[in-house]
Amino acid sequence: MRAPLSRVRAGLCIALIAFSAVACGTLGVPLEEVTESPLALVYWDGPAARARAEVVDELQRGQGAGFRREGMASLDDVARLMGSSATASERLSRLPGRIMLVNVRTLEQTRFAPAPPNARPLAWSKDRNKLLFSSDHLDSGRTQLFEYNAASGDVRKLTWGPVLHLEGDYGPDGQLLFNWVDLGAGEAGAGMDLRQSKGGPTQRVISGTYPSGPRVSPRDDALLYINADQGSGVRDRSEVVIKGFGNDEPMSRLAFGRDAVFSPDGEWIVFSSQGSGGWRLHRMRPDGSARKPLGKSALSARWPAISPDGRHVAYISNEDGLDRLYLRRMDGTGDRILLEDGAVAFPVW
Repeated sequence: MRAPLSRVRAGLCIALIAFSAVACGTLGVPLEEVTESPLALVYWDGPAARARAEVVDELQRGQGAGFRREGMASLDDVARLMGSSATASERLSRLPGRIMLVNVRTLEQTRFAPAPPNARPLAWSKDRNKLLFSSDHLDSGRTQLFEYNAASGDVRKLTWGPVLHLEGDYGPDGQLLFNWVDLGAGEAGAGMDLRQSKGGPTQRVISGTYPSGPRVSPRDDALLYINADQGSGVRDRSEVVIKGFGNDEPMSRLAFGRDAVFSPDGEWIVFSSQGSGGWRLHRMRPDGSARKPLGKSALSARWPAISPDGRHVAYISNEDGLDRLYLRRMDGTGDRILLEDGAVAFPVW
């Protein structure tokens, strides 16, 4: 038995109103409740955003397993290309994004002048006076890590080639945690190191595998990273891993997922996981317990960045084919779009 036409129309109207509210940002988290601490991200304006989306889509369709997964997985592929595929990296470099600082409360955007095009923000120091970022503008195009000091206005180069240093985070007492890739050494040519502050000795933390997205616990007692799935299946089987700082410390596989970050108090880990309905945000305790979805939203969601006060999560969704910045509360409510123009990647709050 068919539903009355009036009931069908009413249902469609409700759905359209709900979609418009999220898409236009008219409902959701009131911005006056959000911290003014700047969120760093990579930004492409409208024309560049569309051109970049076309290149990534072409790579996804033409490169098999390396770009096999739909939607937001392309961000990981782009990150991996920063040094691992000269041809694809060159094509994407013609569409450079720029690091921007976004005041989420006011939506004011400020270009981060100390970093060149194609740089990527990685982490804020605990006092938020320093921003760690990666760039390939030196070392013959080999990506290295840099630090901007807001107090002095200086930019300092922290790592050197010939190996690539793609990602990092601030460790205990000003130490630097960073991963590395030696493209000429085969599968064994990757790992992660912890270097003492002020250029002191370096400790090998992981060797023989590439730990993606390294994060240090705010409690300075553990590090978090991703064992990325490089297989050919449709479902991503990357693993969220936690371990101590020593090379011999055991690791614990917590969940399938990517883009894992700690909450500022170290009580939670927020990450993205791919299910039958696409990518969704989840949260869990650092021991893997209390794992559950972060809200009931049906939006695709990846690359979470938690506000310094721990109350909100910025993330990226690809609902309209472009990577847009969204926001929700840490309890999973209040989804709203933040930047409706252009495209973004790699948010760090």
